[in-house]
Amino acid sequence: MTGENPSEIWRRIAGWWDDFLKEGNEFQTNLIMPATDRLLAIRPGEAVLDVACGNGNYSRRLARQGARVVGFDVAETFVERARERSHGVEPEIEYLAIDATDEHAMRSLGDSRFDAVVCSMAMMDFDPIDPLLRSVRTLLKPGGRFVFSLPHPAFRSHDTSNFAELLKTPDGQMKQVFGVRVGGYIEPKAARSIGIVNQPEPHVLWHRPLSEIFRRCFDAGFAVDGFEEPTFARAERGKSKSPFSWANVPEIPPAVVIRVR
Repeated sequence: MTGENPSEIWRRIAGWWDDFLKEGNEFQTNLIMPATDRLLAIRPGEAVLDVACGNGNYSRRLARQGARVVGFDVAETFVERARERSHGVEPEIEYLAIDATDEHAMRSLGDSRFDAVVCSMAMMDFDPIDPLLRSVRTLLKPGGRFVFSLPHPAFRSHDTSNFAELLKTPDGQMKQVFGVRVGGYIEPKAARSIGIVNQPEPHVLWHRPLSEIFRRCFDAGFAVDGFEEPTFARAERGKSKSPFSWANVPEIPPAVVIRVR
């Protein structure tokens, strides 16, 4: 890692990510969005804040469910693309350029303004996360919920790797075996990583074990009351061209989706 501000990397690669993802890839649309929908349980007319909204694909999904959405991202290109892609979506979505680690900027959105806050597959890009959690606590209405998703820290970290092997069974047959090797988990650490194969340059990703993530939530005054570990269905196994697809390991969740109040 260098001493460069991680936000600057996202400003450089945001356009490439938008071109690739558009309204979401299979990982988002088949795993993350459905689990997030279940834990958010949006009701028409609710006010929702989408933290680190990227190109706004989940913001638009929320608006189509009847939510009044405010989305923000640190990368101005994402904000511009989100506005372009959201033209004509009702209710109209407000997009802003805000850094999720800037507590003052976040709190300026208004105390007790939102029924729900969501942060989809982005909190691992922030350090520290305490300003975000403290801010969300003040932005939520009493009883409001915060739902966030992350790469599963037990199975997707800087010390894990996917493998594919061809093994001989006792009866002489050949069997394909897929899995994840875990070389470390408990130590928080940061390193350069890629979220999409062939992205222009790696970004900085912070690994935190679940105990650390929960502790930070508790310190901010939250209690965990919803938790999902979504996986691809067994029917998806073998459909991907890559032997390292998460669809080949339906027993291993590549992400966690967490709700706190």
